Amino acid sequence: MFLPVKSLLFAAIRPTPTLLFPVIRASLLSLTMALSACGGSDDNNVSDIPNNPAPPMIPDDDNNGNNDNSQAEADTNWLPSGGSATISADINRPFLQIMPNLPSSALGGVSPGRELFITHWTPAGEGRMLFDGVGPLLNANACTQCHSAEGRKPIYRENNELSDAILFRLGDKQGQAHAYYGEQMQHQSIDANIEAEGRVQYVTTAASDYAPAGVRFNFTPTDHNQPLGSTVMSGRISPQLVGMGLIDLIPEASIVAAADPNNRNKDGVSGRVHWVDVDGSQRIGRFGWKAINASLRIQNANAMSQDMGLTTSLFMEPNCTVNQPICWTAINGGSPEVTDSSLDAVTDFMTALAVPERRISDLQTFNKGANLFVQVGCASCHTPKQKTGDSLRFPLLSQQTIYPYTDLLLHDMGTGLDDGVKEKNAESFEWRTPPLWGIGIVARDPEARFLHDGRASSLTEAILWHGGEAEATKMRFKQLPIAQKETLLSFLSGI
Repeated sequence: MFLPVKSLLFAAIRPTPTLLFPVIRASLLSLTMALSACGGSDDNNVSDIPNNPAPPMIPDDDNNGNNDNSQAEADTNWLPSGGSATISADINRPFLQIMPNLPSSALGGVSPGRELFITHWTPAGEGRMLFDGVGPLLNANACTQCHSAEGRKPIYRENNELSDAILFRLGDKQGQAHAYYGEQMQHQSIDANIEAEGRVQYVTTAASDYAPAGVRFNFTPTDHNQPLGSTVMSGRISPQLVGMGLIDLIPEASIVAAADPNNRNKDGVSGRVHWVDVDGSQRIGRFGWKAINASLRIQNANAMSQDMGLTTSLFMEPNCTVNQPICWTAINGGSPEVTDSSLDAVTDFMTALAVPERRISDLQTFNKGANLFVQVGCASCHTPKQKTGDSLRFPLLSQQTIYPYTDLLLHDMGTGLDDGVKEKNAESFEWRTPPLWGIGIVARDPEARFLHDGRASSLTEAILWHGGEAEATKMRFKQLPIAQKETLLSFLSGI
């Protein structure tokens, strides 16, 4: 049983005490009215669009002749960023907001899903049957410990300490996890008598002729008899959560059609599908930094397992190896600890997350930036526009034109971003193209970090870390005149 959300869905998400009151029909109807009243209009940014400006001049192509976009223009007949899931951009609480006009029939999962998302889970046996079973080893005991309504949570603290908004994957280039720690480091435990796996600190690295400024991580194991050895540790920051249900609805056929693993068109970009096994069938991975999860439901269950130590019907075993007996002997919160109905509710909540509308102060400059985004080559991977398929659960999300700026494919990003960790079929140098919508809101925060491990302190630094398939694009960006760089970055700030 859960407390109805009402207009709180449009307030900043904050952890709250246990909520165990029933959702009644009258409350759902009031929530529906609140959602309808707070949603942005689909017509706000699509009227009176002027003709495309003349394309700006950009440097000649790279020495390999891979710039086929030098005179290309973006489609600037802008539709709402997230289709029917678009809301007016609120800089103070832009994320974790619910799409407008959500029918009452869909609220049965969204309302309890929100409560499950914001609650602090407790260890088994502490009297909270619906919200217990976390740990015994974990990275966080609440989703909001890593994900914020304001953007991305700060990562780096004083004295080289890290926040909970970054976790660390473990492995090697063959995809082998650590024999003791497994595939992810858990830096917390539920009890002082249970040792966490270790402590990670960071050290900043200065820019050089070969790479921008960055960070390096150092691990100190709690048990000094269990070093990492040849296993590599790779950081993963928590992204902003926006339009997740829309990403989930992009048809597999659209993703496959965009793939070009053999670079047939000779543009230097060879994105490929990450096929992953789901119950014996091959599905396209689309969530996670290396696209290891094929659906939003699997993504949520995986995070519950690895980050929080909660079992689901999808991941029934503890997040520990057989060499860590504490996970196998500690009492649990049920089998599984998160029921299918609770997992479905969290997935409903995540599916209903809205997309902030663009922030455009000058449309002509914005369109020039959109053209540069295409001409420099960013759009070769960060595909501006996608279209969703059909959803029986959320019909409002069906057949929507959206602007996530991703192809959901894996790309070779070069040696600089090779983290040494293969995940499923994604090589250590391969990364899924991350969606860029809302990235400008994130960038407003002076503490915001970018790329998988947060090494980049600005969008410019993130671009300069690109290599591999994106090397030519990076070089074209570097050669832009200062004014055109500012126009391109201004465009990123608005999408």
